[in-house]
Amino acid sequence: MAQTTPKLPRRVDPVTDWLSGRRTASSKQLRPEEVEGFRRAQSLGFACAQAAAAEMRPGWTEAQTGLWMINWLYDHGVKTMLHKPIAVFHEKTLAPDGEWGPVTRGTGATLREDDVVILDCAPVVDGYTGDIAYTVPVGENPELQRAQDFLTALRAEIPARFADAELAGGVFEWVDDKIREAGYGNAAAGYPNHVLGHRVYHHGRLNDLAPWFLPERIVGYVPSWHSLGFLGTTVRRLLFPEVLGPQHSGPKTGIWAIEPHIRAAGFGAKFEELLVVDEGKAYWLDDSSQRRITIGS
Repeated sequence: MAQTTPKLPRRVDPVTDWLSGRRTASSKQLRPEEVEGFRRAQSLGFACAQAAAAEMRPGWTEAQTGLWMINWLYDHGVKTMLHKPIAVFHEKTLAPDGEWGPVTRGTGATLREDDVVILDCAPVVDGYTGDIAYTVPVGENPELQRAQDFLTALRAEIPARFADAELAGGVFEWVDDKIREAGYGNAAAGYPNHVLGHRVYHHGRLNDLAPWFLPERIVGYVPSWHSLGFLGTTVRRLLFPEVLGPQHSGPKTGIWAIEPHIRAAGFGAKFEELLVVDEGKAYWLDDSSQRRITIGS
């Protein structure tokens, strides 16, 4: 079992704390047609990751897998994405996804027998973003199965925490405590501002008119794998109300990509999917994340 991480700090920066409490347009309750739009986008994201897992075999590289996923999405009508598809193997699954990024230089790691893989993609469908992450093993892996069982149990409890406004204020600490009590490390410890999740958006015509990514040599590595529409919306809404970390004190209503990421012994595991939060109610869009696939050897 992984060595547990220390309890993560809360509200150590008063400026960030103040900014995180601002109410932005992201905190509005969703209309039924918006919920359905996000559901379609998320379903396509999970379909992409699960199709990739069904095709993958030892010997595939991270770059090959990411390219396979982006071509699959383009073949299924996607014009743009929140970020480029990402695939990480073995020890890299322990790192927070801010240290992942799509492979733009070389091939990345090569898939091995008895490996663990995290696949992450975020198609935009009719302007709606479906940001997902999916963890799969190569062959049977009892340790990963136990980690996934823990994440499934955690997932089942999360909506009730968001539905209660009083409990929602401490949802980050609650997730952190649950992960450490289970004996796992919390990979959020390595994310900027210890992010557990972030808001997603229904984009306007900017994404359709600019279905491309900014050049890495000009803007740097991380901005270059996020879409222009996502970067622009996040900046306009002050960033901190848009990310769920220990300092977030604003309203939780709206729609979030929730992504608990745990560190076990030698590998990481996570899920990422969309949670709708209304006044007094919260729910996952569907159960696509719960389908488990084993990569053949």
